[in-house]
Amino acid sequence: MSQSKGQTSDLVSLSYKNIFRTFLFWPRIFRLLWDTHPSFLIAILITNLLKGAIPAAILLATRELINSVVAGASGGRFQPAFIAFGVLIGVNLVYDLINIGESFFRKMFQSRLSNQVNIKIIEKAQKMSLQSFEDADVQNMLQRAQGEADYRPFEIFTQILAIISSVVTLFSTGAILIAWRWWAFLFIFLIPCLSFYSFLRIGQREFNVHFQRAGRQRESWYLSFLVTRDNSFKEVKIFQLGDYLRKRYKTILEGFYREDKVLAVRRSYTSLAFQIVNQGACAFIIFMAIQATYVGQILVGNLVSLIQGITLTQSTSQSIVQGILSLCQNNLYIKQLFDFLDMPEEAKIQKSVQPLPLSVIHSIEFRNVSFKYPNTEENAISNVSFTLHQGEKLAIVGRNGSGKSTIVKLLTHLYSNFEGEIRINGHSIHELDKDSFRGKIGVVFQDFVHYEMSVRDNIGFGHVASRENDEVIWAAIDKAGITDLVAGLPDKLNTLLGKWFEDGQQLSGGQWQRIAIARAFMRNADIYVLDEPSSFLDPHAEKEVFQKFGQLVHERIGVFISHRLSSARMADTIILMEEGRIVEAGSHEHLMDMDGVYAEMFRLQASSYLSQGESDLEEEKLSPSLVRATGGS
Repeated sequence: MSQSKGQTSDLVSLSYKNIFRTFLFWPRIFRLLWDTHPSFLIAILITNLLKGAIPAAILLATRELINSVVAGASGGRFQPAFIAFGVLIGVNLVYDLINIGESFFRKMFQSRLSNQVNIKIIEKAQKMSLQSFEDADVQNMLQRAQGEADYRPFEIFTQILAIISSVVTLFSTGAILIAWRWWAFLFIFLIPCLSFYSFLRIGQREFNVHFQRAGRQRESWYLSFLVTRDNSFKEVKIFQLGDYLRKRYKTILEGFYREDKVLAVRRSYTSLAFQIVNQGACAFIIFMAIQATYVGQILVGNLVSLIQGITLTQSTSQSIVQGILSLCQNNLYIKQLFDFLDMPEEAKIQKSVQPLPLSVIHSIEFRNVSFKYPNTEENAISNVSFTLHQGEKLAIVGRNGSGKSTIVKLLTHLYSNFEGEIRINGHSIHELDKDSFRGKIGVVFQDFVHYEMSVRDNIGFGHVASRENDEVIWAAIDKAGITDLVAGLPDKLNTLLGKWFEDGQQLSGGQWQRIAIARAFMRNADIYVLDEPSSFLDPHAEKEVFQKFGQLVHERIGVFISHRLSSARMADTIILMEEGRIVEAGSHEHLMDMDGVYAEMFRLQASSYLSQGESDLEEEKLSPSLVRATGGS
């Protein structure tokens, strides 16, 4: 899968300007954190400040305990040692209690934050236009946003907390070291700082590698989906695709592994080099402290606290530097989330006009409408014009790829960037309130959705406000002609459909399509649109569906697409599409009188059905004689 130009241009170049520019997201991050749960946020901040100060208190208590024990052993006074011991135990107990409380608040906050970010992503996707959503670059952005949503915002928060806590620890414990030798503290602190630039370069490489993976990650997910989902399982078995898909999936994962290995090796070598320097510096300063104890400059307790102070200064200095590095890297990742959340929404793409209210749809008019899909050169439809009024039915026929379904997408206002005009009740479709307009349309798309949910959900989604209204749902079921089907299911409306979840009932393709038709019939719509409703239906079921459709669209507007021209006869107007253009239009009788392309296609289909009917009749006549000849079975 090739890397898009958009991906290449978004790769991060290493400059302090680019790095620190990412910190501009912090106000949004803190606003997100505050909106998630203010009380938990404050509690976590307070507990982390306390955790940062307690290590210094432990060092001082340890120093006093050791010095008191040494003094008590020579002077016979053990009371100061017992007091110091009690203080040390008390401080450690307080530290443990703070840890328990902080852990509770952190887990609760992380769960709430993760949920909130994921909901924001779903809300954003819901508000985007179909044109944007179908763009491959947008899908890659969504992949990155979803990949970071669960933990990046919280990881930034915890890193900030860790840095705050480490800074408090550094200066509280460092004060002990500074009181002895100020330069020793500076020496230990500066060495980790020197590693900043090297690790920053590694972090940039890691981000760019992961950034470029989005397309391949989506491909690997899709390959896994093909092998592990029931809707593709049959073909995978029959065509013996399992090994091929598994190897292709494995190749992608092995590529990820090789990239990760290169990055891990580079990071490990860099860490090793700086650790050697760091440990050497600490060993030198500890040696000086031991020497000072031998000559009587400091007490044994002071030596112990100095050694602990040196190691704590070293570890907290490293933690601060690594925390800042991780923040820089995580800021780059969080940018992907905010870039997606900042994408234009469907309503904001349109002209800023006050949307017109819509009560009843009386008419639809296409005036010289042309449209091309994003990232394509050829028009999907060109100069399409027709008018529909209340009580009329329109059939759109033509070969595959002639633009039939594109008209449906434009009619339902899923795409807005077309040329020409689409007018509803004489007003431009751009002037209408989208939600109000779409609420008056009942549609069955060619690629209708199989919701792996209950019958109630599958049908009730056509009008969510009536989802709990059994009477309305059963009426839609009756209109779709599947009353017996639903009544025969184990839990009727509450039966789970599909095989993704336990106790689900799998349906045939035709039954799923009738469920989708019932979903469209849930609405008391002004326009009903059926896009290839007969694709999964046998002729008898198709006839029944169109009879119901004809009754339903009485005094409304009906639009349907069908390859079976026998169904088109019920329409008041038929338009024949070829290469995105209307080549013939009129009633069935008018088009037959024209004796053009439609008439030729109709006669061809009619002769095919007649031949099939004669073949079936001959088979029926032949079957009894075959049974008699074989003596039955």
